[in-house]
Amino acid sequence: MTGHEVERRALLTPVLLLLLAERQGHGYELVQRLGAFGCAEADPAHVYRLLRGMESSGEVTSHWHASESGPARRVYAITQQGAMNLALWFVRLGDLHGTLHLFLERYVQLDGVAGRPGPRGRGGPGAAGADSPGHERTPDHMRRMRK
Repeated sequence: MTGHEVERRALLTPVLLLLLAERQGHGYELVQRLGAFGCAEADPAHVYRLLRGMESSGEVTSHWHASESGPARRVYAITQQGAMNLALWFVRLGDLHGTLHLFLERYVQLDGVAGRPGPRGRGGPGAAGADSPGHERTPDHMRRMRK
């Protein structure tokens, strides 16, 4: 598992709480909804383990819902405790957002970092344009910060 995958996996709990605060859902549906958060490759077994743990800790409840077109599904809903924990995640992630934003702002101000241009296209030795062959396009948030 790459570092990027580990970071996304660490955010599954608050994202699942948010999804359940928006509306209740069954496990497979929640796995699909994780895609909007860049977690399309989330391991369904891991998501189900998280949901069971969240139920054990009182953050979510579940009940079986009979389906007319298939087997019964376990439907999850957020509890008051889960809503309180979601609010705490909001505060923690807001603090982290500030740190990440500062990091990104300062990074785009660096001149001559290998493999990328400096501010407003000024690059040092080895710097390549964001749209050069072999280099990924610069994400929108990075372009906005360079302005």
